[in-house]
Amino acid sequence: MKSVKFFLIALVAILIAAPFTSMAQVFSKKEDLKDLNGKTLMVVLENNSIIDLTLKQSVEKEWDLSKVEFCDPDKFEKIKTDSSYYFLIRVKGIFKKEREPSIEFLSLLKGGEEAYMGLDEMYDVLSLPFQQIDDPDGYIIPYIDAYINIIKSHVLRVQKKKIAATLGLSWYSNRLQELKGKEVLVNEADLSGIVSKEEAGKMLKKSGKVVEEDVIYEAIDNKKANTAYTICIGPEVEKQGSYCYKMVVSADSHDIYYYRKQKVNAKNPKGFLPEDLKKIAIPNSIF
Repeated sequence: MKSVKFFLIALVAILIAAPFTSMAQVFSKKEDLKDLNGKTLMVVLENNSIIDLTLKQSVEKEWDLSKVEFCDPDKFEKIKTDSSYYFLIRVKGIFKKEREPSIEFLSLLKGGEEAYMGLDEMYDVLSLPFQQIDDPDGYIIPYIDAYINIIKSHVLRVQKKKIAATLGLSWYSNRLQELKGKEVLVNEADLSGIVSKEEAGKMLKKSGKVVEEDVIYEAIDNKKANTAYTICIGPEVEKQGSYCYKMVVSADSHDIYYYRKQKVNAKNPKGFLPEDLKKIAIPNSIF
């Protein structure tokens, strides 16, 4: 699928005019990341918002691949060219046909001289769709621990198999077969407006069920075996040129089994569509 170019905005900066494409593909360049363990992960926090406080706590609890430090945006601007750091930072993405950004990403970027030219020139290890801009409901908060572990899992995978970085998006978009024998918990809030809870349940068949969000939170907290859950990140208001992102993630290993970027419109509103649910059901429908 041809990626849609969009621009990157740091939470602390004005809109950057250079196209930044790697985030749209989740992963970009081909590195084995074997130097990461000897570097420092610098987590950029802008303020004392509940999102930043939760992100800080999650990193302190879950990240064990390298030394961790925290900084504000001003310090980030001063040290972003330092190759002894990897940076975990929230950034805003705007697609070509959008008038303003609608989605925020959580990005792991590598420090280096390239940063002098702007964030779009930094080596992007991984950028995950994180939340809608100024999300009033805090949808992502219960998933932040999982996000840190998804990033860890990707780093470890690339360190063992460089092809994981080379394949990029396709690595996660073609792993549905690994849902065999696993129950998929579909958050009712993640369903598209064109499919009801009852219809979704029929499409999933024995592969999973539609549940309230608390059931998913419990599965994540308990690292429930043989269980996966949905995440859907999209704009609050569906605008021209906007996209939503859909994932199915393991509750215990934090592997991504399903990843789709979808252009939202009246015919295909944001959320899991019938075609997504039918694909998810396939692995457990084959005897």
